[in-house]
Amino acid sequence: MDPSTNHSIEGDLEYGIGTAISAGCNIIILHGATLRLGRGCYIGRSVELGPSGRIEIGDNTSIQDRSILVGDVSIGRYCMLSLNVLMTSGVHYYDRWPHLLIRDQDKMVFDDPVLRAKHSQMITVGEDCWIGMNAVIMPGVTIGRGCVIGANAVVTSDLPPYSVATGVPAKVIKRRLNFSPPKRIDWIDETQYPYFYAGFELSRAERESNRGMGGHVARNRFAVWVDGEQAREICLTLRAFDGETPVLEHGAACVQISDKWQECRFSIGARGMPANFSIGGNCQGIVVSGVWAL
Repeated sequence: MDPSTNHSIEGDLEYGIGTAISAGCNIIILHGATLRLGRGCYIGRSVELGPSGRIEIGDNTSIQDRSILVGDVSIGRYCMLSLNVLMTSGVHYYDRWPHLLIRDQDKMVFDDPVLRAKHSQMITVGEDCWIGMNAVIMPGVTIGRGCVIGANAVVTSDLPPYSVATGVPAKVIKRRLNFSPPKRIDWIDETQYPYFYAGFELSRAERESNRGMGGHVARNRFAVWVDGEQAREICLTLRAFDGETPVLEHGAACVQISDKWQECRFSIGARGMPANFSIGGNCQGIVVSGVWAL
């Protein structure tokens, strides 16, 4: 953290190895709030990070000068935010009691426990996204993995994975690739990396380092996306690191993982969405070689 950073940390600050916060940043973490920076993150000059609940920035993500993230924001691994990007999970109120001052309407919302609880709407940005200069991401928006947001765009609604969107409000103008989850994915096929959807170590350097593992490495939470429209179960071939026995959780189901290759099956859950998993226990992570719907 550069010595010129203005910081007031009453809540929790977590950060990974190799993360840097540049000159002139404002880091304001309220009591009960959390700012989590992954490994190898770069926070540019005069960036403002102000979680009201939780801001989470994934490994190897960079945020360039003068960008502002306020409220509740989740940004995945390998993202690139250009200059002056704004993300805020809350708004001012001008039409709830339109005859009153906007400032008074804001106070009335925050004085009401029910309205206050609905004020912040999480912004979620998937992995491998590139957000252009002066872009604005509005409250409650989910940007899928692999999206590109043009300079000066205002994103007011969700964007599907691998979209390229521009304009005010932002509209999809093309796709980076035809995102169409297959029924089966295999770690050895690089064209299927997009469907190892989140939480895997997929950069070239990480893949080189993990080459002998026999699959993609996930350390904590991860998600995969296969075509499960006609399926009842999602199956994974995986193993733990040597000597470890973590627990893999999906929904209400838990399975203990050994350090030998094994096949795990879970209920498919919600269709047309990625399947989310979490790894419990004090462990290095797991290795996933294949996923399919059954």
